[in-house]
Amino acid sequence: MKIFRLLLISMLAVFSLPFAAQAQDLPARITTIYDAFGKPSALERGWGYSALIEYGGKRILFDTGGQYKMFSRNAKMLNIDLTRLDFVVLSHRHGDHTGGLAYVLEQNPNVKIYAPVEAGSFGTPVAGNSPIGQALLRKVDAIPGDLHYFDGKYADKYPVDSPWPGANITLIAKPVEVVPGMFLFKTVSEEKGTLELNEISLAIKTPKGLAVIVGCSHPGIEKILAAASQIDPKLYTVVGGLHLVDKSDQQVTQIVANFESKWKLERVAAGHCTGEFAQAELEKVFKDRHDHSGLGEVIALPK
Repeated sequence: MKIFRLLLISMLAVFSLPFAAQAQDLPARITTIYDAFGKPSALERGWGYSALIEYGGKRILFDTGGQYKMFSRNAKMLNIDLTRLDFVVLSHRHGDHTGGLAYVLEQNPNVKIYAPVEAGSFGTPVAGNSPIGQALLRKVDAIPGDLHYFDGKYADKYPVDSPWPGANITLIAKPVEVVPGMFLFKTVSEEKGTLELNEISLAIKTPKGLAVIVGCSHPGIEKILAAASQIDPKLYTVVGGLHLVDKSDQQVTQIVANFESKWKLERVAAGHCTGEFAQAELEKVFKDRHDHSGLGEVIALPK
């Protein structure tokens, strides 16, 4: 009996080796498809952001850049097969992150798309209890009948179509584990110019902590990191647009210092709206742990 058990264990070990090797061979990386900076190449620079994330056998397109033609050309030049995506993430409603989605849908019409709940965007109806809904519900009898909204007959919701009719869009309102080890979570901007804008970020569990992928960080990158730390307090890296371009030099210096001292980030791969002064600060503080993530760059993730 003991010999049989030993034989069985040996056989299982032998058969499991190819699967273990296969798991180690799977890509664990982020490829920048769309951005405004990078090393010289034939890829086209544009304002916006898009990246392909490959991890744990999954392929995720995070944002789609700002221009249809430019996104499609870069995707082709990087040999990215958009028919093989597991899902797409639209971090927020701005055109510099959604401009290439029409091309994605041409290649992969039924692909699952995640976007933030946003009143009046992505097909979300305007609710009657929202500020605009409450304004609509205020009926003023003194005006002629043809000036009443909806002939004075108000509803609880006012439908708004998505710019991409028929797209398979799922709206994110609270943190959710979309596939094992990958989480989408929403934060809300309190910043001037984007007040109340909803943005979703992706957190991937790696052996060294969370890799947090962001689009534009309108709610504030530290607010996003705080939300990510509720999923897992150990953070490894943040990748994407940090929106430090409009912050004062003093604010940027403090935030970059916090990345290391407060958030204990091991690495940073800043792109898009981060700003050149912030890139200089990241280079100074993180040195060789600052992953340059310009157009066409491939950022390795731990596995």
